[in-house]
Amino acid sequence: MFKDLVRFYWSLWAQMSWQPHWLNSRDPDAEHFHRRRFTHKYREKQRIVRSVWFSAGVVMLAFPQPHVVIALLLFTTFLSFCILDETE
Repeated sequence: MFKDLVRFYWSLWAQMSWQPHWLNSRDPDAEHFHRRRFTHKYREKQRIVRSVWFSAGVVMLAFPQPHVVIALLLFTTFLSFCILDETE
């Protein structure tokens, strides 16, 4: 148990010290490419994608045939990229 606790805090320290500062920031500057992740609109899109993936996972568990799973994975991936797309 102690080993797991040390491993957890070590990974937390490593994440906070080795990753770029902007990745940990919740309020990046307006010109930063990472800012879109923190907007309300993008978070709503993430919730929709999360719901789509959860629904697809339930369908995959209900119909565990390989052809159904592969087709659903490909379609859900395509749909996720379409929803999160930022182009105008």
